[in-house]
Amino acid sequence: MKEIDTKTKQNSCRIHMMPSAISDDDISALFNGLLGIVKRKAELDSREEVLSLNISRDRLMKLVDEKQAEINRLKNEIIYLKSELGKKSDNQ
Repeated sequence: MKEIDTKTKQNSCRIHMMPSAISDDDISALFNGLLGIVKRKAELDSREEVLSLNISRDRLMKLVDEKQAEINRLKNEIIYLKSELGKKSDNQ
């Protein structure tokens, strides 16, 4: 009976295998992969920044156009008011 118990215990044990040693090629591949990810992230960030700058530039150009139109309107109003003032001074 002891023999059977001993054999059962031997058959039920777990064997743990150590992984093979990591080679320099594995480390290089991992490093190159991480480096590629970092480069891609930097590229995407710079593209996003350029797009953001283009959108900001477009908004600024629209604002400049609006302000230029307002300036022209105010200039015309000043010219009109000067002419009205000149007419009033001529009539008196």
